[in-house]
Amino acid sequence: MPVPSVDRQATTAAIDRDAVRPPAPIPAAVQITMCGSGARINCVVDGDTIWLGGQNIRIADIDTPEIFSPQCAAERERGERAARRLQQLVNAGPIELRRGLRDEDRYGRKLRTLHRGGRSLGDILVAEGLARKWDGARRGWCA
Repeated sequence: MPVPSVDRQATTAAIDRDAVRPPAPIPAAVQITMCGSGARINCVVDGDTIWLGGQNIRIADIDTPEIFSPQCAAERERGERAARRLQQLVNAGPIELRRGLRDEDRYGRKLRTLHRGGRSLGDILVAEGLARKWDGARRGWCA
């Protein structure tokens, strides 16, 4: 039963506004590397996961092929291309991280979309054939 003093429409509107309000852009001076075995501060894990400022971030609007547990060699190769392209995109200039409806996934990663100039970097990866729009369903990458 809802608490009588809570205005549900006002609360929902506030949540929705906060969900799309971008934080300050990540400056272009921060160089993003490929993650290795060392500390993960500013690096790309794979085509849909990065670390920024020591924070693990899952790119919420896409799904990319797996690198670490692929089902076939073609998936690994495509996943590596997606990761390298993501690294190029995030290093090309300032980006904005936008929060969606959920803050974190079940693994504790922050769920964010990455944008530059109003365009989703995930949409760029999809247009280039390196990712799929995330619809909540896992599908294989091997033919």
